[in-house]
Amino acid sequence: MAVSGGGLDYANLNISGQDFSQQSYKGKDFSQVIAKATSFKGSNLIGCRFFKAYLVKADFTDADIRGASLEDTSMDEAVLTGANAAGAYFSASLLDAASIENVDFSDASIPPKTLQNICNKPDFAKGTNPQTGVETRDSLFCP
Repeated sequence: MAVSGGGLDYANLNISGQDFSQQSYKGKDFSQVIAKATSFKGSNLIGCRFFKAYLVKADFTDADIRGASLEDTSMDEAVLTGANAAGAYFSASLLDAASIENVDFSDASIPPKTLQNICNKPDFAKGTNPQTGVETRDSLFCP
């Protein structure tokens, strides 16, 4: 494992099913990690890199993923409920998440076609982020 910023990075590791909840991993590298059903609940993941990570059924409930890179990930059935995703980077797989309820996507980068499909998906983009008070649909600029 590479050492970066005084702690371990997790790039290219299989961390499936592990508990990474309620911790600070700010700025860590999770590139190409296999994190199936891994819990990141309530964790500080600000600026983390999840590029090309396998995040199927991963749980990011109430996590702080501001500025994180979640591009080219597999997010099938991932849970982002209540996450603060302001300024984060996403790809089309965001549409495959199980829940984006109460997520703040302010200034997040989402491909336009994906964004349109998210806004049009019934009961998908809804609620208000409990930490920021921002409505999910408003943060996505859904009509």
